[in-house]
This record gives sequence, structure tokens and C-alpha cells, in this order.
Amino acid sequence: MNSRNLVKSALIIILPSLFLITACENAPTPVESTKVTIETGEVRGKEHLADTYAWLGIPYAAPPIGDLRWRAPQPAIPWDGVLDALEYGSLCTQPPNGLSGDVAPMADRVMGSEDCLSLNVYAPKSALTADQPLPVMFWIHGGYNLTGSSQTQEGAYLAATQNVIVVSVNYRLGLLGWFRHQSLRTTAANLEDASGNYGVLDLVAALKWVQSNVSSFGGDPTRVTVFGESAGGRNTWALVQTPLAKDLFHGAIVQSGTLRISDPDKSEAYDKNQLDYPAYENNSAEVVAKLVDNADSKSAVEVANALRQVSASDLYATTAEEGSEGDIDSFSSPKAFLDGHVFVAQPLALFKDPSRYNSVPIITGSNLDELKIAMAFDDRWVDKSLGFLPEVKDPGRYANAGRYNAESWRVTTVDLPAEIITKNGGAPIYNYRLDYDDLLDWPVDLPTLIGSMHGLDIAFIFGLTEEFPFSMLLGDEDERLELSASMMNYWGEFAHTGKPGRGSQEKGPEWNQWQTQGEHLMLFDSTTGGGVRMVKDRLTMAKIKQRLKNDPLFTPEEKCTFYRSIFLNGYNAEFAFDREEYREFAGEPCPMTNPDEENAD
Repeated sequence: MNSRNLVKSALIIILPSLFLITACENAPTPVESTKVTIETGEVRGKEHLADTYAWLGIPYAAPPIGDLRWRAPQPAIPWDGVLDALEYGSLCTQPPNGLSGDVAPMADRVMGSEDCLSLNVYAPKSALTADQPLPVMFWIHGGYNLTGSSQTQEGAYLAATQNVIVVSVNYRLGLLGWFRHQSLRTTAANLEDASGNYGVLDLVAALKWVQSNVSSFGGDPTRVTVFGESAGGRNTWALVQTPLAKDLFHGAIVQSGTLRISDPDKSEAYDKNQLDYPAYENNSAEVVAKLVDNADSKSAVEVANALRQVSASDLYATTAEEGSEGDIDSFSSPKAFLDGHVFVAQPLALFKDPSRYNSVPIITGSNLDELKIAMAFDDRWVDKSLGFLPEVKDPGRYANAGRYNAESWRVTTVDLPAEIITKNGGAPIYNYRLDYDDLLDWPVDLPTLIGSMHGLDIAFIFGLTEEFPFSMLLGDEDERLELSASMMNYWGEFAHTGKPGRGSQEKGPEWNQWQTQGEHLMLFDSTTGGGVRMVKDRLTMAKIKQRLKNDPLFTPEEKCTFYRSIFLNGYNAEFAFDREEYREFAGEPCPMTNPDEENAD
């Protein structure tokens, strides 16, 4: 598995199609009793699922178009009269994928719109007249910060069962959400504009909107929990890290997130022969060279103006490989830059001092078989029975490869942050792993192929296990309903109190915060798989490396590739990469320059 394909695997672009479950209705009707007043005007919603109200597509910032492209978000523009918030706002510009929602204008290379900074609010009907405001759960969608939208998860069931307000948000993606170039920095009006981290700044702006407006919907701005999965988890960690989000939220739930932050210099220009070049492919120097003729001879103002005049479709066309049809892999680029303002230090160093990050209670976890979903569609690992049904070629190799990926993911984003935060006096942190793999085994062996895959937790957290396609994929109905209720209750209790406890129904085992001794990890599984329980299961990166080094099922070349893709160029933080260790890792020399570039011909 080469490094480029591990990044591809981490995208998990296929997943949003499983979670695109939203209410279907004809010509929604505004409900007068939902009319509320917010800073920018009056807004009216509709009756929604599970005895809730929903307000969809509310602008939280001005459209980042024209001169506002690649700048920090500006305040939303007030409107006259009443805004009927009945339909989702357009998803943000992204490569065509058919998975992120149907409110998406289409162009040649992209779908969606740059005018996309909107959010949705789901609330129990009782929230508008309740004596006490309800906690707020602020959801950040995933999609590798390249695809996805606030349309892809239905917030009504979580709002209804946990008595919370759910807010879901769109934010700029891909090259429009994360892009650094000297011309943009030179012409920036402030440090936010110069940072390149526009997607993160959008989320900060949306949280400020929550602070100013959520009380109108029955929400409590002093009890805001940020949560997200995959890239949404990565962005949840980003909000924990950035000083710009201080006091905007009070708890965080990271579901299969990561801590990777890009080197800002490498993100702008980098040698293709370097070993870590795959993590910096489509850096801004490469993009600008294709978009602006003779850019080196132009002033910063001229280059910045030229870039802002390029269509989004042409912008994304620069990242497509020559001769390709622009498949989703072509659009990777560096993201989350250590700019010194939005992000001031690498996360593991930052977490050693609670005064330097937003030290709030945190839940962080991962799934047992994170990246098997990508392997299941990769012909290096599977054959196709009857021409289209995936079948594992070698179960031993497949299981081991999946284990290395998932365990390194867990160490990076779950175990190590918990250890460092706790040992240095940070707020309580709670760890989990989703082990549920009670999937159908016909006509394909789903437990082996995908198991407890990346993103499966979303179905349980949002109460979607009885919706298609989950009702056709998951096992025993009673067990999946029980597990979903349990996870929703823990998430809800955390939103209400800042600790998961025994869940909001007080039926589960006590979820204890991370500790150096004894049980430290909550497992979520079906009853037949052992149920919901606290366990002791300590992992280190050293243990994972040693198993890989001694694994008889992989060749030296494969071990070198695994080492690069997992510890250097993968979706997770690269702190575990040791150049000297890597050089001799496989018993024979591993390549010290980018092998993908060497083999480009």
C-alpha cells in the first residue's frame, strides 16, 4: 500500500453515501410558531422528524466570493422581512461525487458553490417554550476536508432523544478552505487572512454565531459541545487547539479524528523527490504555476487578483493528473497549516500546557477496523467474485494490514493525546473504541471486508441504524438498537453535564476518564460481542512497529511502504516517523527519496 493510496484510503469518500439520510418532503411549509429573531433578522422554520423543528440553510457569514475568496469569513448580511429556512443551503465547492447532498450546483470539475456558509438547527418542539435552555451539539461533517456537507447527517433523532439542540454546519473545503501562497499573505489585511486556514476560520465564525443566536432557538450558549467524525473529528481537534476558539465551546467529541498539521513552507513549494512529498502534493506553487502565466514576474497584488478571478472549476482542474478524468484522488492538497496564529504549535507539544489550548472535557475514539472500507475496494487486497463482488485475497495479510492502520490511528488520536493531556493537568478526557462488526456475511463477507469500519459510528450516534442502507447491512435489530441508544445516551449525557457517566438513561457502565493504571478505554459492541464495557488495552507506536517489522506475511518492500504511509504520509500525525529507524526497518535499505516520483515514468 503506497503512501498516495493510504491518503486515498483516509479520504473514505465512499462513506457519505451511506449517511446521506435526510427528510424527504414536498414543498415544506413554514410554521409560524417557529419564527425567531436572530442578529441578522427574523427566521422561520418547519415541522420536522421525531417531533422536532428544523431551520435549514441559515447564513452565518457573508458569501466568501470575489475579493473575499481566501479571506477570513465576514459577518452575515442582514435581510429584510422573514427568512424561511426550509431548505439546506448549497454545499461548498468540491469535486463531483454524488454523495454530499443534492443542493449542489454543478460545473465542469466541481459541484456546489462558494456561497455556502450556512448552518442548520434541529430542536425538540418543546425547546422554544422550555423553562431552561438546552445544551447545544455542534456537528462538523467529514470528507477529508475535501467533500461532504451539513446535509449528510440528520440531526432530528439525536435532538429528540437527548433533549439537545443540534447545529450542523457547512465550511469551505479543499483548495478554497485550505490554501497558502506568498501573494495571499503579502496582500492580507490581517493574520487570519494570511493563515490559509479558512475552513477552520469558518467553523470559528459558526461557533460565534451559536454564541450570539442559539438562545433564540432554546439553546444554551454556555453548554456547547463540538463533535465530528473523520475530517470533522480533525476539525474538532483543530478547535481544541486554536486560541481563536477560546470560550466558544465547552466540550469536544472527536470521532476518528486526526492531529496532522501541515508544514506551511512545504505546503507552498516542495521538491517532488522528498520522501514526504506525497503529503504535500498539489502545493500552492504547483497550483499557481498552472493558473497564472509568468507568476514569478508578477507582483503579489497581480497574482492574488488573478487567483481570485479563476473559476472554481479551473482551480480544481489544476490538481487533476494528466489524462485523468478528475477522479476524487486527484484533488488532495495540504491542509491545516501551522501558521503561528490559527495554530501556534504542534498538538502534542501544545497539550503539555493547558493554558495554551482550549482545555475542555473531551471524548476521543476510533473504530476497530478504520481503513478496511478502503481496502475492500482496492484490487491489491481483493478479487472480484462474479466480476463485481469483493472477496479478500489473503485473509491473514488483509487482517494484519487493517490492524496496523487502525491501531496507529488509535494511538495517534486517542491514546497519546489522552496520556499527555491527563499527565499535564488538562481537563478530563474519555477514550473509546467501536468494535461492532455484526454485519451480514452474504453475498459478501462484510465482517471480514469492512468490519467496524471508519464512519460506522455515525449510524449509531445519529440513530440511523433502522434506516436504509443500515437496516440491510447490520445484524440483529434489537442489538443494534440497544447499542445505538447506549452511544446516543453517553453523547447526550456528555453534552448535558461535561462527562458521559452512565449515559443519559443511567443504564450503562460508568465511563471513567483516562487514567495511567487500570481500565482506560470504553468499548462499544453488541451484546454478543461482549457489550458496552470498560477495558484495559494499552497500545504504543513502538509495539505496532515491532509487529510490522517481524510480520512474516509482508515483503521488505511492503514493510517500507507501510512505514512511510502510516508514519509519515498518512492521514494521521507524522510524529512517529524516524528517518534512521525507517532506513533499516525492513532488514534491507528502505528508499530515502519519494519512490512514487522515481517510478513516475
